[in-house]
Amino acid sequence: MGMPGHRRRFAARPPLLGDGALIFPMERALVRRNAEIAIVVAFIARRRLFGDVYSQLLPDYFWKMPRGSGVLIQPLTPTRNIAPKATRPGDIDLLIVPYEGDELVLDQTLAVEAKVLRASHARPGKSPNEFGFSQAGALLELGFPYVAVAHLIVSDTSPIESWREAQTYKVLDSFGNLGEPSTEKIDFLPLDLVDRAFGRLQRGCPDDRLGLAAAYVRNEDHVLAEQHSGTWNAECRPASLNPNFQTDLLDAISAYLQARPNWWFDTPRFDPEGEVS
Repeated sequence: MGMPGHRRRFAARPPLLGDGALIFPMERALVRRNAEIAIVVAFIARRRLFGDVYSQLLPDYFWKMPRGSGVLIQPLTPTRNIAPKATRPGDIDLLIVPYEGDELVLDQTLAVEAKVLRASHARPGKSPNEFGFSQAGALLELGFPYVAVAHLIVSDTSPIESWREAQTYKVLDSFGNLGEPSTEKIDFLPLDLVDRAFGRLQRGCPDDRLGLAAAYVRNEDHVLAEQHSGTWNAECRPASLNPNFQTDLLDAISAYLQARPNWWFDTPRFDPEGEVS
């Protein structure tokens, strides 16, 4: 946990976007070629997947968040907007600031360096061009309390003969009741890719303070994408508090957020019915 009490009240907040809301419009070409911005946006727009990763990166804070709390997220924040003298990294891929009621919990701010891993059944061992450790180290030097590296994975679909048998259940109703188990063949490529990517992150990480995450975001085969419509569990290592975090940086984040509240994406910790968001 960070320094207790480093909070700031905020009056203006982004609108909470619910079912049917239009978010993050972008050119179709960016989506089709799995551009980094498209994958980063897909990741935070899938709130269940994002919540799975966030809960593992900051577990000590996440599981104590009260009702009326959540996180404000901004993708691809120009670093100079909050640290004008910084020369690297050029962008903060994900800047995540928690809130509780009308207070920003600035000492729990998380900066994420994200890399897209475009894998395939034919090349399951493909690595990103850069692992992101250098940029994440620069974020620690700037004084962010928590920093993580996330590898966001997209892939094609394995040939059906490579699918493996699994026991599955169907959800019967809104209360989560399940039907009788059945056996069907599933493409486990997403799970295999997550496991492989997380292993590489663990072996290559040079700094124990960095959180690590590997998450499967998208199937490139839009015809068979429904088979991957569920959320595959991410593998993560928690981020540790940066003992050199800077309170003036946190104040700059607060000022930047409150000057431009509509640039942020609000993801509540609980949904309106009180369940985990």
